[in-house]
Amino acid sequence: MVRWFLNLDVMSGALPEALWLLTALVGVVLLVRDRTRTWAITALPAVAGGAIVGVIAVWITDATDAFGVPMPKGTTWWMMLAGAGIGLGVASFWRTPVWRKVLAGLLIVIAPLSAAMGINGGFGLTPTIADVLGVSTLPSVGALPISRAHPATGTGAQPLYLTWKAPANMPKAGRVGTLSGAQRIASTGGFMPRDATVYLPPAALVPNAPALPFMVMMNGKPGSPTPRFIEAALNEQAAAHHGLAPIVVIADQLGTPMQQPACSPYSKFGNVSEYVNADIVRYARTHLNIIDNPRYWTIAGYSDGGACSLKWATEYPKIWGNLISISGDRYPGASEPATSLREAFRGSMKLELSQRPAVFVKKNAGQFAGHVALFTGGSLDAKFSGYARSNAEMLKAAGFTTTLMEVAGATHVGTALSGGLAEAFTQLYPVLGLSPRV
Repeated sequence: MVRWFLNLDVMSGALPEALWLLTALVGVVLLVRDRTRTWAITALPAVAGGAIVGVIAVWITDATDAFGVPMPKGTTWWMMLAGAGIGLGVASFWRTPVWRKVLAGLLIVIAPLSAAMGINGGFGLTPTIADVLGVSTLPSVGALPISRAHPATGTGAQPLYLTWKAPANMPKAGRVGTLSGAQRIASTGGFMPRDATVYLPPAALVPNAPALPFMVMMNGKPGSPTPRFIEAALNEQAAAHHGLAPIVVIADQLGTPMQQPACSPYSKFGNVSEYVNADIVRYARTHLNIIDNPRYWTIAGYSDGGACSLKWATEYPKIWGNLISISGDRYPGASEPATSLREAFRGSMKLELSQRPAVFVKKNAGQFAGHVALFTGGSLDAKFSGYARSNAEMLKAAGFTTTLMEVAGATHVGTALSGGLAEAFTQLYPVLGLSPRV
């Protein structure tokens, strides 16, 4: 019952549509009263005032960059309607019978909730109640299929797409699940992550499966280690490439949706860097049927996660041969400088400056030949597309083979993530030996 509730779609479909209809009906009932001058004098200023407050709230949010990203299209209208609904509800408490007061109280609750669902749909990142709350309803992934029948692919070996033949009984889609219980990835540096999830492509789910490329993916903030977007993107790629795709661990670099460790080893929440670059790496080598070669390993992320992937690709060139940054920030914690300084670096600007990607580019100079960095940004997201451009230029100068891609019509929300993954995997598949080079 709880899982059913948590899996309800709050971005589209029956639930939000029913709530929007209910809100409209309650609003109409409260508006329709004896057409007296007193009611008009009371109601109209309250409704207009509430709508204006909604507009001002959006303006302040964007002007102060409160969320680190622009609010999605349509947010102003949703906030106007929420404010107007609250204003109408408040005005309807005076000189009205009890049943109208009940409806007024209901409207004050459901008007902002309706707006929240509309705005959430604009972001396009958290489709279910579980996603909004940052919790997982996925079951355990079950037994991890490991086969050592095929040796790990070396630098000079043939690309996998030339040697792999998909069996007739191969599943059409990959499998996702939570790495929990006995399969949980232990964190040894004091950081307390939420359970990671894993994506196993169709080619990993057959007897005598080939060793496959490995990837760690991190989502944005606020967010959770949901495999939803990576699953959709890689199932599409796998369908076009005989079931081949990387095995992906979707990792939690935050701990909770709202805290900001900034992927720092000095975070008050524990050593996030050790969790991703040591604990997950150790787990992958012992639990997953992967190619044990940095050339086939990718660190990837979206927004906050994209900034972390940039940092660790430059900090650990002997682990990560490839980087994907989907609408990534300039560096970890850049969108929340005061918060990240306090929470991730214990108030020390010296520590904060020591963890920027540019520092590791300089420290590891000469170690990036053959490394691939893929950056994407939405065409309507000038801010983060600018970060992608400057970071791509920095890594190109350091020796990375870089590609900068624009996601047409995308801002910084769900379309940027889904579109960015599609663009990035088109470029990455030949690098990983999963498809021929165009």
